[in-house]
Amino acid sequence: MRVNVAKQRLREGKAIIGTLLGFNSPTFVEFCALAGFDFVMFDCEHGPMSVESVESLVRAAEAAGITPMARVPHNEPSTILRFLDTGVMGLLVPHVETADDARAAVQSVKYPPVGQRGLAGVRAGDYGAKMPTIEYVKMANEETMVLALVESQRGVENAAEIAAVAGVDVVHIGPSDLSMSMGFYGQPDHPTVQAAVDRIIAAATAAGKPAGSGAIRGSAALRRALDRGIRCVTYGARDLVVDSGRQLLRDVGH
Repeated sequence: MRVNVAKQRLREGKAIIGTLLGFNSPTFVEFCALAGFDFVMFDCEHGPMSVESVESLVRAAEAAGITPMARVPHNEPSTILRFLDTGVMGLLVPHVETADDARAAVQSVKYPPVGQRGLAGVRAGDYGAKMPTIEYVKMANEETMVLALVESQRGVENAAEIAAVAGVDVVHIGPSDLSMSMGFYGQPDHPTVQAAVDRIIAAATAAGKPAGSGAIRGSAALRRALDRGIRCVTYGARDLVVDSGRQLLRDVGH
């Protein structure tokens, strides 16, 4: 069990920026660390990533000194447990629409007495071979993160209640799915959708929680997100590579 450096930065009031990685590449994890990103988020909701893949990627993240997180496919205890046991230090839980959804996520991520996570001698706890169990449980509860993903109209309506749930570390916004939910298909920048984004940010801020967001592309958009109060950014690895490559080729007239 390690100190969650990304969580520590948030506690200090600083922003954290990470990559959202949907393919199994320990080398790319190392690249993200070398570039200076605060975390890498393994996308296990969309694409082919498995628990076994994530365990290998977590090893790469730990060796490189970058915080490993995962977006899980379901807000379901047994699913969350298996990803946590690999050693990820934060979970982005999808489709959080109510305070009860948020509480369920916290219960799945945290050990008793805070939650109901099952305990075993797994990799996340150094297989039970390094520190007393009681110390590991306490440290795990302190260092793991819960990122509640609000990505629907119903979630927006309940944003204040979601943000107020104890144990939720970040209220994360999914602009693409939110735009779909609101009837603005493929238009996350639509003013009505962005007004909903502002509402989520305001709810998180009022609860003393950082707001996060994905679907941000380009340095100008990233700067705008930070300026409007976003403190946790998941930047797509695909976008990072493709956009940088295209810009490089444009710069040389290719």
